[in-house]
Amino acid sequence: MFGLFDPSYRRVRDEREVRYYFSKYGEDAPDILSARAHDDSLDARNRRHWRRVARMARQRQSDFLPKH
Repeated sequence: MFGLFDPSYRRVRDEREVRYYFSKYGEDAPDILSARAHDDSLDARNRRHWRRVARMARQRQSDFLPKH
């Protein structure tokens, strides 16, 4: 829902990033992205970024995983 308010360049960049992580890690991508979102060694800005990307990965998982 909040994606409607994001600038288009951010949506495109985040989608490209999510697609990359699904191609690299497969169905484990949302878990890996969530782990980054909770990494205390990152600053708050980066954790927000990874939280947004992890949310997109969970919501649109069927779009990014290959169809069987």
